[in-house]
Amino acid sequence: MTSKERVKAAIEHRDPDSVPIGEWIIDYEPASLVLGRPTFLRGKTDLIKAMWEGRRDEVVESVSRDAVELVKRLEADLVCADLTFPRDIQYERPERLDEETWRDRHGNVFRYSELTRDLMLLERGSESFEPPRPERFLDGQFAPDPSELEVIEYILAELGDTHFVFTGMGDAHLPVFSALWVEERMLQLAEDPEGLAADVLAGYESLARRMPFFAKLGFDAVLVGDDYGFNTGPFMSPQVFRQVFFPALQHICQAAHDSGMYLICHSCGNLRLILPDMIEAGIDVYQAIQPLEDIASLKRDFGRDLCLWGGVSNHDLVMAEPEGIRGQAQQSIQDCEAGGGFILGSSHSITVQTPLANILAMYEAAGRRPRAARTAPTGSGSVV
Repeated sequence: MTSKERVKAAIEHRDPDSVPIGEWIIDYEPASLVLGRPTFLRGKTDLIKAMWEGRRDEVVESVSRDAVELVKRLEADLVCADLTFPRDIQYERPERLDEETWRDRHGNVFRYSELTRDLMLLERGSESFEPPRPERFLDGQFAPDPSELEVIEYILAELGDTHFVFTGMGDAHLPVFSALWVEERMLQLAEDPEGLAADVLAGYESLARRMPFFAKLGFDAVLVGDDYGFNTGPFMSPQVFRQVFFPALQHICQAAHDSGMYLICHSCGNLRLILPDMIEAGIDVYQAIQPLEDIASLKRDFGRDLCLWGGVSNHDLVMAEPEGIRGQAQQSIQDCEAGGGFILGSSHSITVQTPLANILAMYEAAGRRPRAARTAPTGSGSVV
C-alpha cells in the first residue's frame, strides 16, 4: 500500500498493511532535530520575527521544503498543507518594551514564553495586529492570491500521489497564541448559547464555502478544530453541545463529504460524553485524544464508527525515556489496530522540548525506519 491507501483503509475500517502514522503538527524544535538544520516549519516566535523583518519568501521556502523532507525522513503517512502568507503582505515590527514584551501601534501587547516558545497576546488593542486581507471570494468562489498556494502546490506536487494530504483551509496568520478567547467563550456559552451557536455556525459555513476549491486541488481531507473540553470532561453538557456546536459540526462534515473529502476533527479535552454526538454529526477522524480518555476503551466503544488518531502522550514524548515511548506506542497498536480505525500519533502534536530519541522510538514502534539527520541544527526559539 502507498501511504495514502494505508490511511484511507484505516479511515474506512479496513485492515491496512501496517498501522498508519503521522502528525498534524511537529514544532520547529523537534522538526529541526530530524532535519539537522533550523526550520520555519511551525516556527512560532522565530517565524513571527522573520515576518516582521520582511523575510516572507525565506519562510515559505523553508516550510515547503522542510514539510516534505520531514515526512520522508520519518516515513510518515500524513501531511498537512495550508495556505501561506501572500507575497505582498507586510507586518510592522512592534515596539519592544522589555526582553519579553512588545506593543504595536494599535495597543496589542505580546509576551514571549520560554516554556513553549510562543509569542502570546496579553492585551488586545484597538485594531488587529494582522494586516487587512482582500475579499476572499470572487463571483461566489473562493479565490486566494496565487502566492498563498505556494506551500500547498509544492507539497501536493511532491507527495500528493503517494501520501494522505489534508488542510485546515484557513488563511495564514502570525502564530500568536492567545487564551483571551477562553473566558469570552465560556461567558457566552453560559449567557448567550443561541448567539454562540449562530457564531460557530457562521464560521463553519464560511469554511464550507472554501471546500470545493481545496477538493479540486486534490486534498484527501480537511481538518477543523474547536476545543470542547478540559482534561476532566466537556465544557458543557451533551444537551448544550447539541444546541450550540452540533449543528455547525454536522454542517461542515456534510460539506466535506459532498466535496469528496474526509473530515478530521481536532478537539482537546476529555470528550467521551459528547463523542456519540460528534460521531452522529459525521466526523471521520478524531484527533487530539487525551491520555485520560483511554484510547483502548474508545476503540472498544466507538471503533466501529470512528477512526482514532493518537495513542502516545505528547507530555510523555517530552518527559519519558525512549523505551517508555516505544512501549506506549506498541501497546496502542496492539489495542487499536484490528479492523482499521486507528492512526498512530501523539495525543495532540509533537511539541518543543521533545527529544529526538523519543520521536524515533515512536516511529520505530510502528515499523518505520526514520532517518534523522546527524548534524545538530543551530539556532533556537530564543528572542533577539
